[in-house]
Amino acid sequence: MSAINNVISLVKPHVSEKQFANRQATKFFLVWFSAVSVVLYGGAYLMLGAWASPEFTTACWFGMALCTLMSAISFFITEWAVELPNDVFFGVAFGSVVVRIFTALFAFMIAQFAFHMHPIGMVVGMFSTYFSYLVVEIVYIHKKALKQGF
Repeated sequence: MSAINNVISLVKPHVSEKQFANRQATKFFLVWFSAVSVVLYGGAYLMLGAWASPEFTTACWFGMALCTLMSAISFFITEWAVELPNDVFFGVAFGSVVVRIFTALFAFMIAQFAFHMHPIGMVVGMFSTYFSYLVVEIVYIHKKALKQGF
């Protein structure tokens, strides 16, 4: 039996506990990001279709899409930084939050001055998605930190 166990241990991929924990945190983020997206976009579809004007709806969808895209990009940057030293990882993770805030502000200004979008509709879309995804991202970073022993 020991020969069979030796062969299995050679064939089986070697995954460290740290890598397994990172995969669990990544899976957590992807599952919750998807679930939050389905709830946000489904709820927005129902509510905007029933009560909102076309201008408000367009601005709200634009704001939601912008924040969803920024959150997805932030996730990939955070995933890239996870193998870097601790101080660099946390700098990148929380720095991406600050960069997203200023990117959202700049995009809001362009949408207002260049495209004359409905301001309240855009704010509603951006706030609802930004803060929903931010909660998921903070929990994800916290899970990564706990799994890596910080």
